[in-house]
Amino acid sequence: MPKHRRRGAGKSGIYFVSLGLCMTAAMAAQESPKRPWYALDTSWISARFHFAGMEDGAFYSQDAESREQVGDLNNEQLFRVDDLQLEGRIKFAKPWTYRIGGNYKGLDPTDDRGWTSTYLYLSVPLGDAAWVTVGKQKEGVGLELIENARDVAFMERSTMTTAMAFVDSHIVGARFSGTAAGDRMTWSAGWFNNWLDDDLSFSESGSIFAGRVSGLPIDASGGRRLLHLGVSGVYRQSQNGSFKLRSVPEVYEAPDFVDTGSFPADHGTSVGAELALVEGPVEVSAESTWTAVASSQTGDPHFQGFYVMASWCLTGESRPYDRQLGAFGAIVPARPFSFKHGGLGAWELAARYSRMLADFHRAAHDFSLAFSAAIFAGRA
Repeated sequence: MPKHRRRGAGKSGIYFVSLGLCMTAAMAAQESPKRPWYALDTSWISARFHFAGMEDGAFYSQDAESREQVGDLNNEQLFRVDDLQLEGRIKFAKPWTYRIGGNYKGLDPTDDRGWTSTYLYLSVPLGDAAWVTVGKQKEGVGLELIENARDVAFMERSTMTTAMAFVDSHIVGARFSGTAAGDRMTWSAGWFNNWLDDDLSFSESGSIFAGRVSGLPIDASGGRRLLHLGVSGVYRQSQNGSFKLRSVPEVYEAPDFVDTGSFPADHGTSVGAELALVEGPVEVSAESTWTAVASSQTGDPHFQGFYVMASWCLTGESRPYDRQLGAFGAIVPARPFSFKHGGLGAWELAARYSRMLADFHRAAHDFSLAFSAAIFAGRA
C-alpha cells in the first residue's frame, strides 16, 4: 500500500469501532488529606507529575472500494503510555509556570519506538492579565487543539483538527497571551519555528505566525450556561519547500485516511471559527477551518474541514471552562468514584461528526468523513 496515496471517503464503506480505557495517574487523593505522592509543594516551587496509560482496540468492516483506497485493515489493539508530564510553579511574587512533557511509544507494536517531546516551556506573567510563553508548546489556536487530549470526551481529536495542523501540534516558539473584559475574553499571538526539533535549518523549517481571540457573550449560572465564540488565523511558511496534509480517521491504530503526500508549496493561510454552547450537563460545539496554500504546481489548493459534536453528562456535571485559555477542561465528578462511599464518578455520552474537503490538483476531493461516539468516564 503506497504511503502517500491520496485517500478519500467517496462512496466506499468502512466502519470502525475504537474502544479505549484511559487511566490517569494524577488523580486527586480521596481518602486522605495528605499530599499525594506525585506532587511536591515547597515555599519556592511546586511540581506535579502525571501520565495516561491507554488500552486501545480497533475493529473494522470494509467494502471493496474501501480496500482499494486504504488496503486491508486488521482488527488490532495496543497499550500506550501517553502524556507524561511534569508541571508546576516557581513561586515569585507573580508565579512563573513551567511544563515538561512527552510520549513514550516503546510499548507500541510499531517500528517507531522511543520518546517524543511534547512540552518544554516556561510561562512568565506580564502584569495581572497577560503572559509570555517561550519553548515547545501549542500554537494557541483551535478550541479542540488547545484542550488537553486527556480531557476531551473522545480517545482522539477530530480528523479536521489533526489534518489542519500540517506539522506537529507542539512546536518551538514564543507566544503572548492574556485575558480581557473581566476574564470573559482571551487573546493570543505567537511566532514559531521548529528548526531546533526537526533537523532542518531555520529557513528550511519555515516560520509560523498564529493568533486567536475568544469570548463569552453568555456567561451565567456559575459557568453552567455559556456561549463561547472564537476566531483564529495562521500564516505558515512551508517546511523545506513542501506541505503535507494527513490524518488518521479518529482511530489511533488506523493508517492515514487523509493523505495528500508531500507537494511543493511556498506558504499557507488558515482562518478558523469556533462555537460552543453549554446548558447544564449538555454541550454542543463546532469548529470550521479553511486553508489556502500557495502552490502553483498543484493549482493553489484549498482545504476545508469542520466538525460538530454534542455531549451529555449523565451524572449532571458541566465541563469546566478555563478562562485563561478560552477552552474547556476535564469534568470534575460531583461524587468521586469510591467503593467505600458509593460514588459513581462522572459519566458522559458524546457523538461527533467531522469532514474534510479539498480543491486539490485542480479537482474537488472529499477526503474524509468520520463519525465518532464515546462513553467517557471522568476522573475519579
